[in-house]
Amino acid sequence: MTKKEIDKGFTLIEVSIVIFIMLLMTAATVPLMKNFAESTKLRTTARSIRNLMEFARSSSIAERANYIVMFDPANREYWLTREELLEESAGGTIIDTSRISLAESLSILSENSNSDENSSNSNENSSKVSSEKQVLNGSRTGGILGIPKELPKDVEIAQLSSIRSSNTNNNMDYVTFYPDSTAEDFEIYLQGVTGKVFLVSVTKSTGRTSIIELDSEKIEELGLSNEQS
Repeated sequence: MTKKEIDKGFTLIEVSIVIFIMLLMTAATVPLMKNFAESTKLRTTARSIRNLMEFARSSSIAERANYIVMFDPANREYWLTREELLEESAGGTIIDTSRISLAESLSILSENSNSDENSSNSNENSSKVSSEKQVLNGSRTGGILGIPKELPKDVEIAQLSSIRSSNTNNNMDYVTFYPDSTAEDFEIYLQGVTGKVFLVSVTKSTGRTSIIELDSEKIEELGLSNEQS
C-alpha cells in the first residue's frame, strides 16, 4: 500500500455529515414504524373480535340459540355467552353467569328448572331448560363460553354503540346473534396510543361483521382524540 493510498480517507466533516444524515433517516423512520406497529396491533385485535363474532353467528345458526358477544371496556375484556345466561336489571346492570364456569351455569339452569316446576307452565319450562342443558353440554362453544379474552396492551375500547348504549350504567355492552342469521346493529371502536381508530361493526340484516380504519375527520366527528399520547 502506497503512502498516497494511506492518506486517502474520510475527514471529520465528512464523517459528521454521514452521521447527521443517518440520524435524520432514523428520526423519520421511527414514527413510521411506530404507526405501522400500532396499525398492525389494532387490526389484529379487530380481527380477533370479528372472528369471535362470526363464531357466535355460526353457532347461533347451527344450534338454534341466541349467542352473545359481551364487552367490558373497564376491564378491557370480551367473551362469548348465551342469552339465557345473561341477566340485566332495570338500571342496566349486566350480569353474565357464564363467566363463573360452564358447570355452574348448568347448575343455575337446573335451579331455574326446579323453581319453574311450581308454576303453571312447569312442564314446558322444565323441558325447555332440560333442552338448553343438553345443548350447552354438547355445544362446540363449551370450551370458550364465558372465558374472557383480554385486549392487547395499548389497545382500548374507545366507544360502544348499540340499542342499549343509553341504558347501561357500567359501560358493559353486548351484541346478540340470532338463529335466522341476523343480529343486532352494533359498533365497537378500538383505539391505540397514537390515536388510530378501527371500527368493528355488525350489520343487523345479515349478522356479518366488517372492519375499517377511520380517518382523522371521522375520529373528530366521534369526539375521539386522534393526537399522539
